[in-house]
Amino acid sequence: MGKFDQLTDEFLSALEFLTKRSADGGGIAALCGACVRVLPVQRAAILIHEREAGLQPWWATDPIATRVEAVQATAGQGPAVDAVAAGVPVLVADLAAIGARWPGFAGELNRVDAAGSMVAVPLRLGVVRFGVLDLYREQPGRPEPSVISAGLHIADLVIAQLVAGSTRSDHAATQWWDQPLTSRTIHQAAGMVIAQLGIDASDAYARLRAHAFAHGLSLAEVAQLVVGDRIRFDG
Repeated sequence: MGKFDQLTDEFLSALEFLTKRSADGGGIAALCGACVRVLPVQRAAILIHEREAGLQPWWATDPIATRVEAVQATAGQGPAVDAVAAGVPVLVADLAAIGARWPGFAGELNRVDAAGSMVAVPLRLGVVRFGVLDLYREQPGRPEPSVISAGLHIADLVIAQLVAGSTRSDHAATQWWDQPLTSRTIHQAAGMVIAQLGIDASDAYARLRAHAFAHGLSLAEVAQLVVGDRIRFDG
């Protein structure tokens, strides 16, 4: 058995185990958990590419990854954004020393006390961009080529599971694609900004991100304020 065949078996076994243990059928949470079980990483996250809204975090394995993904969604820039645009993995050797590559992302990241390294692996099927699988290691440093190749293989397995989940018609399929509450709130807030200003969707999301960045808030926090009618954009 080749190493990728063995990795496939290990991933599918871990996914089945986590799905059976989950009260809600597993879904994307189980996918992230399986990644951590079979790869030499300590945390993982999946972001889904949504039209107009851009990348939205759908699940992360722990609070640190959750905070980093929230920063990427708010800044609209970062390794995951570049990975989905270019279709190739994007490496970050040290989250505490990003430099000038993503100034907005780096500035916000200083507030969440993130450390270690990460690699953003695109989730693509042909020309279809599903999103990104972000893999984190607690220690800084460039991941070995073997880790990158293993991550790419696992990303293909993740895509296969996402496609299988999206084509199912039973109730369990909703566990794969049901939007997180934060994502739904962001979309609702964007709709309210569109109604208030008469602008298109992409500009509405940009307004939300700009407000979040200017006030030191996350995109999800600004969305909650808009939906609660505590912030308006029409003066």
